[in-house]
Amino acid sequence: MYVLREAFAYGHREIAEVLDLTEANCRQLYRRAVARVGEPGKRFPLSPERQEELVTSFLTAARDGDLTGLQQLLAEDVVWWSDGGGMVTAVRRAIEGRTKVVRFVLGGLPKFAADWDISVTEVNGAGALVARVGGTVVGVMSFDVRDGLITQVQVMLNPDKLDFVRRQLGRS
Repeated sequence: MYVLREAFAYGHREIAEVLDLTEANCRQLYRRAVARVGEPGKRFPLSPERQEELVTSFLTAARDGDLTGLQQLLAEDVVWWSDGGGMVTAVRRAIEGRTKVVRFVLGGLPKFAADWDISVTEVNGAGALVARVGGTVVGVMSFDVRDGLITQVQVMLNPDKLDFVRRQLGRS
């Protein structure tokens, strides 16, 4: 996608046809690729202990309604996105910026996730939050971290994609 646009100067419409995607999807993927390529510095993984500490702190602050705690964990330009796959309710557009993400976490998330049992675990080699309802995995929240701050929160709610996580965790 990025190479087709940058190296070969294809338009979004042409790329969409080649990749069998919508033009809007191609624009979004390109925007993300440009942002990712332009990120300064190299990302280094956190130690497992630090990952667990950060994820636990996020969960505690969210549950307690700790505005200051959440603000201290999130980068100014943090982005929250979710994938419901059109099968379950999810945020349709990315939420960008610390203020908006904190407002969402403290205002909207508790209502949406009121019946979830949320625990800290490792998913794909990194600290994550796993939400269950009646013992069944219904969501996974993973985090990108840079310089000790959360820069991106990715929430997977798509039941088809969660099948892999269920198998990985060895549970329902």
